[in-house]
Amino acid sequence: MKSEAYPLTLPPALLGEVRRTAEAAGLSLADAMRQSLKLGLPKLREQLATTTLKPFTPGESRQAFAPDPEWDAVTAAMSRLPLSGVEE
Repeated sequence: MKSEAYPLTLPPALLGEVRRTAEAAGLSLADAMRQSLKLGLPKLREQLATTTLKPFTPGESRQAFAPDPEWDAVTAAMSRLPLSGVEE
């Protein structure tokens, strides 16, 4: 099995936590890091990976893009405010 070395900089607190975990689990530091990646990647992917969004249904589309009198009033009021302090 071919493997690649990857230099990794860790903050001291995190490195200390990895060392304590490796010692408690009876693993080398490298094995503890490899195992933490194997165990943690699915959770990382689940929480942070982007998902494909499904398109709006016709009803959702009508609701999302329908005129909104309340918002229209806000934008009209904001457009009447002077542009003070804006550099051109």
